[in-house]
Amino acid sequence: MNSTFLILTLLARSLQPVFQGDLKMNLDYIAYCDAGDSTWLELSYEIPFSALAFVKENTGFSARYRLTLELFDKSRDIIAAEVWERKVRVSDYRLTTCRDSFASEALRLKIGPAAITARVTCADLLSERRASARFPLERQAAAILLRLLKSGKPNPSRTYGLNDTVAILAEVRADIRVNRTGNDSLLFTIKNGKRNVTGEMVGLSNSDSVQKALFLLPVVDPLRQLNSGSYLAQVRLNRKESPLGTIEFKVELPFFYDDSLWGVRVDQLLYIASYEEMRALKRTPRETRKQKWDEFWQDKDPNPSTEINEREEEYFERIAYCDEHFGKGDRGYKSDRAKIYVTYGPPDQVESRPFEVDRPAEEIWYYFQNNLTFIFIDRFGSGQFVLWTGR
Repeated sequence: MNSTFLILTLLARSLQPVFQGDLKMNLDYIAYCDAGDSTWLELSYEIPFSALAFVKENTGFSARYRLTLELFDKSRDIIAAEVWERKVRVSDYRLTTCRDSFASEALRLKIGPAAITARVTCADLLSERRASARFPLERQAAAILLRLLKSGKPNPSRTYGLNDTVAILAEVRADIRVNRTGNDSLLFTIKNGKRNVTGEMVGLSNSDSVQKALFLLPVVDPLRQLNSGSYLAQVRLNRKESPLGTIEFKVELPFFYDDSLWGVRVDQLLYIASYEEMRALKRTPRETRKQKWDEFWQDKDPNPSTEINEREEEYFERIAYCDEHFGKGDRGYKSDRAKIYVTYGPPDQVESRPFEVDRPAEEIWYYFQNNLTFIFIDRFGSGQFVLWTGR
């Protein structure tokens, strides 16, 4: 089968639009020129139900929001605008707070060649929450149109989780001819930094004068396990050719499914677990890590009747605090100050004494209720405070 490839003029989207405001949403976009030099803009968005205000309506609950798209020319004047109002209905109120429930949509419209930038604004019509993002529409050359899908729908967050399958749809239109290669498939390669995760040839199919190839990669795959992080997908005719197109996506996994995150989290147990316990946890297979983790924390839960283990939550909040506040010049959660902070919590009073010619900088921590005092000194002036004495 001979394949006909094209050159598409894409509007650059190296970064996703960043929204400002108090309404949370994700937006992704693609813009391209067709054979007749008409420019098309595709928008896909998702808004968590938890970001919208729902009210009781008949036998269910409803929310309403307005989406506005404005296009600007090089003088920053508005040259076009579109407005869409949407209503969301649910029968069960629990869905309004579920983190996996979204209002989502894909929109496609023709835009003029004078459009240089765009602004999308979303307003919740039942509250004062709103968000707005402005992004450039710079023209660049590309050879293929790529879309990220999740469960068959556009994935504007470009993020995949534990039970998801990364789906990349490559579209090649047959109305602009570049060459006839004799190829009937495309090569998809996935990279995580410098590491090549996988490379796979995917066959092309014809549909309405458009050639398409769909690449699928389960996040949890026995042969190609994806860890948390950023990935780059590239599409080529073969390994010797330059990429026809690229697209980025992210993977976010629970720490117990990510080998590197699991190791870090187990290391952070040093103030509450023995060496033997930590070694056993590190050797735990990925499939049973969550079970072993829950078993470790089970007898430390101060209130088993709640879904959250308050002791676990508090412990890692303290670890995070130490990494943030004792990391510059010191050893973060492994520092001497962290050992005391994680064990006893925030001190009731901290007395800081700056460096002097005949004396290093000091920090004195007081725990009045426990009748304890800890003195830390910065012996070398590097910011690393070591425990000098405690009483």
